[in-house]
Amino acid sequence: MHVTVVIPTYNRGHVVMRAVTSALAQTHADLDVLVVDDGSTDDTADRLKTIEDPRLQYVVRSHAGVSATRNAGVKLATGHFVSFLDSDDEWKPHKLECELAFFEKHPEVDAVFTDLEKYDGDVFVPSFMRESPLFSRRLTEVCRGEGILVPSREMYLYLLQEVFVKPSALTMRLDAFRCAGGFDERWSSSEDWEFLLRFAKWGRFGYIDEPLVILRISRDSLHRVDQPRGETAMLGLLARERDALAGDPQALAAVRRGLRERVKQFAWYYEDRRQCATAIGIYLRGFRLMHDPELLLRAAAVWLPQAARDRLGKAFKLRGFAGEPRLRTSSRVSSIR
Repeated sequence: MHVTVVIPTYNRGHVVMRAVTSALAQTHADLDVLVVDDGSTDDTADRLKTIEDPRLQYVVRSHAGVSATRNAGVKLATGHFVSFLDSDDEWKPHKLECELAFFEKHPEVDAVFTDLEKYDGDVFVPSFMRESPLFSRRLTEVCRGEGILVPSREMYLYLLQEVFVKPSALTMRLDAFRCAGGFDERWSSSEDWEFLLRFAKWGRFGYIDEPLVILRISRDSLHRVDQPRGETAMLGLLARERDALAGDPQALAAVRRGLRERVKQFAWYYEDRRQCATAIGIYLRGFRLMHDPELLLRAAAVWLPQAARDRLGKAFKLRGFAGEPRLRTSSRVSSIR
């Protein structure tokens, strides 16, 4: 079973070699690796010239964003499967072998994703999925290394609430990707989430509970350098989904939970920077969007002293509101772009 690996890159010459090397070192050797350069101006090309492997192709195109770059790579794909790898991440050697074994065992499956290890500065997370507040509950009775099926409906409801599937951990049947229409090139942020929400409405997923991918968060990662734009895009995406869910109370409840969490994450970003007026504005915008009284109370609480905020948090619980402390590790998981 031939696999085409698509690695989009833009001015990541200092890390892309690690990603490419990990792809070429797979125990499943029937693959080709397409590095699609989105108009880099650094030394990416010179570095890749040092790799002498006929399975590697390097394609340069005009700068158009990550969605267009991934789509361009898939258009050149020659395999039965397409697998994505971001240029600052890397794979463990048996990643593709495990995924293809799952596909062979479950021919009805359209896409397979795996767990990841995450390095964020000095912080190491051995299981990305177990730091995902919602999907981790699905894994309480799953043995490490085990593969499970995740029905489309279940997957869609999860995705309305959190971003737990990363492109570097995703392999798909090429025909299924093309049927889904690829990544929407109008999206320059949250493009993977938008695609997965669209795909999950009919696509069939499998999951391998083993961290076969190493996710690395660097200073120039998109969610770090442009988090406000990313959060705004995520709110817009969920609002769009909500508007299309009339008559589906279960999905509406899920998307409301997702919207509430995204509003809180966005507001906390500004609270941490002591930009209280902006944080209040985000809470109020969320309230107008959802009419959720918790967000209105959170807006009112921003100016209060800590002791008063603690008392208000207890009141949230008494009235059925969340009032939860900030779970920083979990918030990073759901926010990584």
